[in-house]
Amino acid sequence: MSQLTVGGIEELLFADYPAAYAVADDRFGLFVGERAAAVSGVAFALDATVPMVRAAAGAGCNLLVTHHPPFWAPPRCFLSADSAATADGAVIFWAARLGVAVLSMHTNVDCAPAAAQLLMAALGYTQESVIKPHLTILNGEQIGLGQLARATAPAACTLRQLGERCRAFFGGHPRVWGDPERPVARLAVCSGAGSELVGAVVAARPDCYVTGELRHHEEVYLADEGIALIELGHDCSELPYRQLMADSLLARVAGEGLLGEPGKPGLSGELEEPGGGSPGEPGLPGEPGGGLKTVILEPTAQCWVAGLPD
Repeated sequence: MSQLTVGGIEELLFADYPAAYAVADDRFGLFVGERAAAVSGVAFALDATVPMVRAAAGAGCNLLVTHHPPFWAPPRCFLSADSAATADGAVIFWAARLGVAVLSMHTNVDCAPAAAQLLMAALGYTQESVIKPHLTILNGEQIGLGQLARATAPAACTLRQLGERCRAFFGGHPRVWGDPERPVARLAVCSGAGSELVGAVVAARPDCYVTGELRHHEEVYLADEGIALIELGHDCSELPYRQLMADSLLARVAGEGLLGEPGKPGLSGELEEPGGGSPGEPGLPGEPGGGLKTVILEPTAQCWVAGLPD
């Protein structure tokens, strides 16, 4: 059994979420760290923030894997601060100081078939096609942003029922636009920011568009076109990707015989994973029967809705 390294884990994740899946000009991959460094544990988070870097270090993990990258524009400075709001390179500063490598898997996850299958299955739909493809792989499957899907069950659910499914899987308080009793036989889905696909969604004429967030005028456009809308919240729509990446990494580790059999995902504090089941105790790296230590980090910044129960 060999010792896993930062670079080795990057390669394993790229095996399921290839760089070619990412959209043009995206930021992803290793931002901080040494590829040859041995890994003590891997923490998974939605965002690469100072609190997440500290939480990873506190959990004994020297690799933080996130969905969102730590920055879009290159930082101007690398100073000790509690967030990038006061020093845009603060995340990089603290990651380097605490010895935590930072690896981001962004639109290469958004566009991955595994991510589409996860979201479609959770809502009770089967994928038909990709809304905005930018790549065709060897088996003829298209890769790109957004999916069109049809209801898996013989009878389509109503918009009210779909909203309830969304809340059960993604958590939070989805905003729903449209007639609650309208049947939803055909669905468009895009996690995160869905503005880029509004025109293509209108052209495809689904019954409903499920996405993380839109601008107000785009919400109105869809209503005018008779297309229902469910806004999950940008964060809620992508939180399931933490467990998705952890599961795929552990499967790769087990499949290649690295560090024995994988352990179950671990916890950092008291976490509740929407749609992710109940994680157990982490395996012990390098011990017989143990696996790679993984930790799912809950965001420190969470939105809530006034007047509604938590």
